[in-house]
Amino acid sequence: MTKNVLLILFLFLAFIKSHAQSDCSDAIIVCGNTNLEGLTVTGIGTQELSALNTCSSEENNSIWLRISIKKGGTLGFNLVPESTDIREDFDFFVFGPNETCNALGQAIRCSTTNPASTRQNNNYTGMNELESDTAEGPGNNGNSFVKWLTVADGDSYFLVIDRPIGNSNFSIQWTGTATFNSSPTSNVPTGETLNIVQCDSDGTADFSTTFDLTKNTPIIIGNQTGVNVSYHKDQNDATTSINPILNPTSFTNSQNPQSLFARITNTITGCFTTSEFNVQVNEYINIPATESVICDDAKDGNDSNGKATFDLNKVTAEILNAQSSTDYILKYFISQNDAETDRNELGPLFYNTNPHQQDIYVKAFSPATLCVAISKINLTVMPLPLANNVTIVQCDEDSDGFSAFNLTIKNNEISSTTSAKFTYYTSLIGAEIEDSEKLIVDPVAFINTTAGSMQVWTRVENTNSCIKIAQINLLVSTTQIPTSFTRLLSTCDDLTTINDDRDGVTTFNFSSINVDINSILPSATTPYSIQYFNNEADALSENNAIQNPSKYRNEGYPNEQIIWVRVESTADNTCYGISPLLKLIVNPKPVIEDDPEETKIVCSNLPAFYITLESGLPSGIGSTNYTYSWIKNNSVLSGQTNSTLDVSTEGDYTVIVTSLAGCSTTKKIKVSASDIATITKIGIVDLSTINTVTVNTIGQGAYEFSLDKPNGPFQLSNYFDNVSSGIHEVYINDKNGCGTVSKTISVIGVPKYFTPNADGFNDFWNIEGINATFNGNSTIYIFDRYGKLLKQLIPTSQGWDGTIAGQPLSSDDYWYTLQLQDGREVKGHFSLKR
Repeated sequence: MTKNVLLILFLFLAFIKSHAQSDCSDAIIVCGNTNLEGLTVTGIGTQELSALNTCSSEENNSIWLRISIKKGGTLGFNLVPESTDIREDFDFFVFGPNETCNALGQAIRCSTTNPASTRQNNNYTGMNELESDTAEGPGNNGNSFVKWLTVADGDSYFLVIDRPIGNSNFSIQWTGTATFNSSPTSNVPTGETLNIVQCDSDGTADFSTTFDLTKNTPIIIGNQTGVNVSYHKDQNDATTSINPILNPTSFTNSQNPQSLFARITNTITGCFTTSEFNVQVNEYINIPATESVICDDAKDGNDSNGKATFDLNKVTAEILNAQSSTDYILKYFISQNDAETDRNELGPLFYNTNPHQQDIYVKAFSPATLCVAISKINLTVMPLPLANNVTIVQCDEDSDGFSAFNLTIKNNEISSTTSAKFTYYTSLIGAEIEDSEKLIVDPVAFINTTAGSMQVWTRVENTNSCIKIAQINLLVSTTQIPTSFTRLLSTCDDLTTINDDRDGVTTFNFSSINVDINSILPSATTPYSIQYFNNEADALSENNAIQNPSKYRNEGYPNEQIIWVRVESTADNTCYGISPLLKLIVNPKPVIEDDPEETKIVCSNLPAFYITLESGLPSGIGSTNYTYSWIKNNSVLSGQTNSTLDVSTEGDYTVIVTSLAGCSTTKKIKVSASDIATITKIGIVDLSTINTVTVNTIGQGAYEFSLDKPNGPFQLSNYFDNVSSGIHEVYINDKNGCGTVSKTISVIGVPKYFTPNADGFNDFWNIEGINATFNGNSTIYIFDRYGKLLKQLIPTSQGWDGTIAGQPLSSDDYWYTLQLQDGREVKGHFSLKR
């Protein structure tokens, strides 16, 4: 029976196009125990009611249901909105029996009555046995209920529920005697669950992994036949049978835990049931480290067999790092297959069978999550450093049996291990346990505590933190080089430029000292080793030895230095003696004053003119303490041994000043020649608005120029402008003092006017810049404005007085023609003013 079976549909007011249950083709099949919770209405999809009903309405927000009748009888329903607001309005339409979506025909039942318009007591609608009409509405037409249906076995109907006004959810109560087909069941047996829990075992700790959802399929189906199962990500998809998970055998979760939905569908009736279940990923077992390293344990006296005993309990602490070992149960196996099958578990102590490196497998189990992880562990055996016992013999500078030892001096003999770390202790056990009280803090200046000899120990550690201990035997030798054996090396400061700071530093060669020392040493079948040091402490500790005694520079020890010598036998490194036997003296070179830019000048036109060259010794320094040698152009000037030199010719001069200690300083002096100028040409631009003069010269000198002023001022430029017309004198002076030359020049000019009024000023008109020497045979013709010749004269005369035949002419402009001796002809005019 369908009575008391409630269908609850959640409808939310939304106007989004096309959602599955909004269309006939995707109508939800109504079955006996169908649970339709979780549906949402999202608009109308495709408009399918137009012209198919007698109730004058179309879809607004609709849901389609398909009703399959199992046993015929009467069929009605009550639709009850969740909201009691009378304005919440629901309509419905019934098509059938046995119609198809593409040929629905006319609605056989429908109601579009508005409950608020008819002033009903509630907003219910539906079909019942009391009504006689089959269609009603819209608006205030009807009472929201129509007559129920009489249905037959196997009939099917479409019920469309539409909500034109409001946003309420609703429920349906079926009435009548007809029954629906039963839905398949999804009854999980007692003790089982559809939830799937897996470990995050894909190697990435992201709480995501792959699930086989089909493991739930046989549980869901049970003994049922004619059904299939699909899996969906949300309830709506499962209810409407859309968007199934395409590959349920390898589903990867996107959140943890994640809810999924299974839909079991009867393949004949289409009835279905949905079930919700979770997939959950348990925490990934993280094995932080995959390597354990220990040092070779040197069993059987073999330091490098590459084998050692691993304590697997310590390995557990290493690979779990900061994680608590109580969170996991760890087991170790020789192979991955053994780990997977849990066979042949290794004991807590494992002696590697493969030298230097061997892989084993750890299997970690979490009791909390039931997760298991297997990882390969690399066991590595590191070699021990090399460590040889050595003996260090030290000289005793005062014969008391005690001396300062540099314990690091034989590190290369103790161990050739690259980048080895050495620490030194006064006892063997101190070196083994790194006892800070036995640590030798300053190993380069360790003084033995037992006279004559004692033992210390060095702990040698390689870059793999593997250690080995070597013994160092300390012996004190009391032999000494005779204190009377001393040597002196004296040489000059090696300044290379005049401006050097004379720092008292130079280069010494100790080769001759080696010969002298060997001459006093006892005869031996093996040679002696001779080392030089800057101080006694370094000599005793064999620290900071002078590396290149044949080219030693006494930097840091200017002018004078004592060198300590240490002599050892190369056979056994026995120290023969230590002595401050070598004294170094740096003699200064003469200090002279010099200007590298200085140049002296002589005059080639004055052979009797001399200049004096100075050696450059500062005043107050006795010149008799030095010798002098003069050189000109790389040739020694014989007999020139004074501190000064008189020269009258140009050249490159050098003076070498030598002290009584044989140290020399060289000064170079360049002497250049100068000369008076030779005038090659004087360019004159005259008869112009702006007259110019250009003086061209050649010569060795540096020249300056003046016009009409023999004593200057002079100018560096050889060019003069705005030169007045007339006779001028040009002067060229050698700035180096070798003399002045001059030349007279003529600059021709034409006066613009004259005033013949007998006042003694400008009474005559004549061409300027012409005399008996310059263009003296020139002729001047004077015309009136009509071209009449008024006067012919020569420029060397007094000029024209403005008269003709003794009669003065009036003020006016007059024209002239000038025919110069040099061939030029000039025409123009001038004014006569009275």
